[in-house]
Amino acid sequence: MTRNRLLAALSAAILGLSIALPAQAKLDNDEVDVTLIVHCCPGNVFFEPVMFGAREAAEKFNVNLDIQNAEGDPQRQINIIETAIANRQDGVVPMISVEDAMIEVIAKAREAGMAVVSSNIDDADTARQAFVGQDFIASGYIIGSRMIAEHGLKEGDHCVAPVEFPDLIYAGERYAGVKKALDAAGITSEMIGTGDQVAENLNIVAEYLLANPDTDCAIGLGNVPTSVLPQAAEEAGLDGLPNGGFDVNPRIMENINAGLTTATMDQQPFWQGFLPVMFIAYQVRYNLAPGSVDTGNGVVDASNAQAATDFAGTYR
Repeated sequence: MTRNRLLAALSAAILGLSIALPAQAKLDNDEVDVTLIVHCCPGNVFFEPVMFGAREAAEKFNVNLDIQNAEGDPQRQINIIETAIANRQDGVVPMISVEDAMIEVIAKAREAGMAVVSSNIDDADTARQAFVGQDFIASGYIIGSRMIAEHGLKEGDHCVAPVEFPDLIYAGERYAGVKKALDAAGITSEMIGTGDQVAENLNIVAEYLLANPDTDCAIGLGNVPTSVLPQAAEEAGLDGLPNGGFDVNPRIMENINAGLTTATMDQQPFWQGFLPVMFIAYQVRYNLAPGSVDTGNGVVDASNAQAATDFAGTYR
């Protein structure tokens, strides 16, 4: 641990002991002001259930909710938190996608008496109070193991792992889990970056498979690459290439229901919006400390795909 990260960890521990309530506790009927920040990708369907869940919680718990999008820029997210601090918001829900990027501003928010619950992506070395999201490493290991077992992958085989943003926390941790499973079986792998646009993902993955026709499987580390894997394989002349990945969205569910994708890891993004907003409302009003929640390492496949299909964009 670097000196800066050690100091940040100590600061977080001290803040956790010394700050129990926001600057002024609110009564049951007082509105609570919360800012939720989606870290990137306006229009990405993955975040629809996150925002749906946050809005449902806001309605149920009398929260004045402000949803912002940082558009993939950590500095923009820092600026949004700074604005929330200046506006004396009661709490903020950041998505901490870049390691070390928000240590100082989250400490500042806590020092100002704000509740901070991270969602979707986390940096545990910040002063945030809790994290609501997926255990990426565990999920990666599960889907990697499932692909090996389902398709008889063996020593000497090779899998590609496309992901929108290879430098972000979620990508590294998911790949670490997938790679752990593949390495144990003697299977080589490679992570490649694809961006967050569907057409771009389709082209990049298809080009990779054309250049590497001996690829034996594909495991998408995010919802966008996962959604295009069957079509990319078909374009590359590898129709039927074993594939699986992460998250649920309408296209992924269509592929699973059609038997084109083996399985995907469900992180239940609805809870990633609903629970942080609820936790902050209950801390502000009743001094109930928020708790970290692993929102899921569940596997969605053809046997249980119907609910994720029926409620896509809202509760799934």
